[in-house]
Amino acid sequence: MFQHTRGFVAALVAMAVLVVGAAPALAYQDEGLEATQKSTPVLLDAMVLRPMGLLLTVGGIVAFVPAGAVVGLTRPTDLGKPFKLLVANPFRYTFMDPLGEHPSPKQREAMRRS
Repeated sequence: MFQHTRGFVAALVAMAVLVVGAAPALAYQDEGLEATQKSTPVLLDAMVLRPMGLLLTVGGIVAFVPAGAVVGLTRPTDLGKPFKLLVANPFRYTFMDPLGEHPSPKQREAMRRS
């Protein structure tokens, strides 16, 4: 009788592993890019995220000075890359994006084209 119980438990465990493994695939539904564009609450954006963006902008300027010097000496044509990453992106996020809306770089590029 112990053999039958052990086989039954093994079958239950195997079935549970298969069902749990298939659950994420069954739950996935492609809703497209529009469904993933969610806005940030304006109060959270104004009170928390914008001051953090200001700190990131100032910190980016401070970090860009030595990074810009190194890149300027080694690869002067690539000077825009650290500037964009450390200064321009936080500045745009803090001062140019509308409250509650922060488009991704791909969305920003699509808006420029249209």
